[in-house]
Amino acid sequence: MEQPARADARRNRARLVEAARELFGEAGIEAAGMNDVARRAGVGPGTLWRHFPNKEALVAEVVGESLDALAALADELRGAAPPDALRTWAAALLGHIARYRGLATSLATASGDPLAGRCTATELAFEKLVEHVRAQERLRAGVTATDVMRLTTAVAWAAEAAGEPDSAEHMLDLVFGGIRNS
Repeated sequence: MEQPARADARRNRARLVEAARELFGEAGIEAAGMNDVARRAGVGPGTLWRHFPNKEALVAEVVGESLDALAALADELRGAAPPDALRTWAAALLGHIARYRGLATSLATASGDPLAGRCTATELAFEKLVEHVRAQERLRAGVTATDVMRLTTAVAWAAEAAGEPDSAEHMLDLVFGGIRNS
């Protein structure tokens, strides 16, 4: 049986996650180095590597809480069933991606790494929401949860690449104008 982490180890892990969250937001996921994270957290590189065996694990931990919140939102929206439930969820995904420069690319290329694993519960919750909306005949035939997530990720990437983060909401409105069953 694994022993619970010591208090100082828990504090170091929390400091590392917070430092990574800040650096990923400021410099971007690709540009922020592991040693930069350790330095900002005020710990040595060995401490960082004991907690996170690679950068992918650190990225997964940093964005994990937000992914959990997205899954909970999908469940909540499915229960409330507002007419714009998918748009509301996609806007929340857009906000999640925009928090960290480079996350759109990480999400688009995640497969088999810890980030992909953290995405699974979120994807499943969103698929249930899409099916709920489809059952109410508010979604164009053939549109899948994967389509909506990819389109939202593409909007986030395009807005980031253009250096126009404020344009993301407008582009998302255009996307939803095309997938709704009117």
